[in-house]
Amino acid sequence: MINYISTDIPNKSLKRVGRKIVLELFKNNRILSKYQIFNKYLYLNSMESISDDFKAKYKLIEAVLCDTNVENIYQNVKNIVPSKLDIETFAIKVERKGEHRFTSTELASEIAGSVFELFPKVKVDLENPNLKVHIKILNNKCLLYMEIK
Repeated sequence: MINYISTDIPNKSLKRVGRKIVLELFKNNRILSKYQIFNKYLYLNSMESISDDFKAKYKLIEAVLCDTNVENIYQNVKNIVPSKLDIETFAIKVERKGEHRFTSTELASEIAGSVFELFPKVKVDLENPNLKVHIKILNNKCLLYMEIK
């Protein structure tokens, strides 16, 4: 199962676009998929990899859905960040909704350790990083994805 997230779809269109993506993937590529809506994000599960053109069309980014356990988030971040990247700087961007035992800043500091494990010489740059790791905490679910410059 391969997972994707789209963060650029207006809230009122999430269901319509989710259905459109699922139908288009099956009709044109015979790829089975399903979607879920988490707050303002469209989360897509696909049985097979989706072409780069299709991902670009719907602004889909590979993602992970997990629970809000800090150790689980830490391990998942290590798994989604390719260790062969050539990066000098990174930032952890956290957005939270709901009650949690941690603040956004505390979680970002904790999860930064997973990136330092992969890239010991990397530096934090909150303004213009080469790598952004996004953590979206929505009650008891966590969406993770990254952006590379």
